[in-house]
Amino acid sequence: CINLPHHCMYPLPLLLDKIMESLVGKWLKNFSVTVVFFALIGLSTVQIIATASNCYILNDSVSKRTWSLIWGGLFSLIAFVPTFRHYRILSMIGILTTTYTAWFMTITSAIEGPKEDVIYDAPVSVEGFFNGFVQLLFVYGGHTSNIEVADVMNNPATYDKSYFWSYIYVFTLTMPNAVAVYHTYGQEARYNANAFALFPRSTARDIGIIMMSFHQAVAFGLFAGPLFHMFEKLVHIHDKPFWFRAIARLPLCGFMLFLAVAFPFFGAVNSILGAFTTSFGTYIIPCVGYNLAFKSSEGMVKKPFMNLTWMKYFNWAVALFVIAGGVGFGGYTSIKNFIRQLDQFDYFAECYQCS
Repeated sequence: CINLPHHCMYPLPLLLDKIMESLVGKWLKNFSVTVVFFALIGLSTVQIIATASNCYILNDSVSKRTWSLIWGGLFSLIAFVPTFRHYRILSMIGILTTTYTAWFMTITSAIEGPKEDVIYDAPVSVEGFFNGFVQLLFVYGGHTSNIEVADVMNNPATYDKSYFWSYIYVFTLTMPNAVAVYHTYGQEARYNANAFALFPRSTARDIGIIMMSFHQAVAFGLFAGPLFHMFEKLVHIHDKPFWFRAIARLPLCGFMLFLAVAFPFFGAVNSILGAFTTSFGTYIIPCVGYNLAFKSSEGMVKKPFMNLTWMKYFNWAVALFVIAGGVGFGGYTSIKNFIRQLDQFDYFAECYQCS
């Protein structure tokens, strides 16, 4: 449920920017749509980078850059999927592939147990701490683009329940996986760009790589779908025939492929996204927007679970904390790390971190 002020007597759209325009003003709408747009471009791009990395582990006779070109071209076919309503079966398959991969890593790590020379460490500098901090913001901050997903649900009123249970399910995959793998490999896991590289070659591992590659194709579509929707509205072609819109989507796919090949720095790109898109889209904009929209609890469709004044204090605290830690210190460290990757590997690196 969305809390509406008393003066809002018209149906409220589900797109984040439209929500902010209705509740706060056009300035926050413009800022929100900019943040979400660049977040979706980044999220779609890292799916290409990740898939290329996976396939390089499977077959290192082909460079990562070539794998990126191959998979980027295949991912571009998502442009011919009309809407998310035509995407549900693929989404279910994507969930199954993630489930297999997560439990393969968890069980294999648990059976293997800690290596003899395993090292458990932690950040030893302020830069290392905030680099990890923005990575966590990125991992736990996918809400913003998912509001666009709700816009194409048959029954958007169930979105809050759907999102809650899906989050709980994903948590059961990520936490056991992260704990088990770090327990077995320690520092090696923290500094390795791709967790698959930690495991010895086996049929089960190779099946996991193939499944995750398919999952990332599905994820590309989940992020690119709302992006296509926003792009079509931006250039005023959303009311054109589908064949026309599908062709118009291809240059956008080409641009994301260009970014994936030019900057194949998976971890560094995630840090940039966490600092400058996830920080705003998931934490700062909703908190600030809520506080500016609701002067009192009168006329709210759904009352807050705590006193409104304390709720607003809490929101300001979250917003200021993320601005300082995520955008400020986190942004500085993520940019510094990105520049370091450029200095080490240069643009259009043929094989980023292949050794």
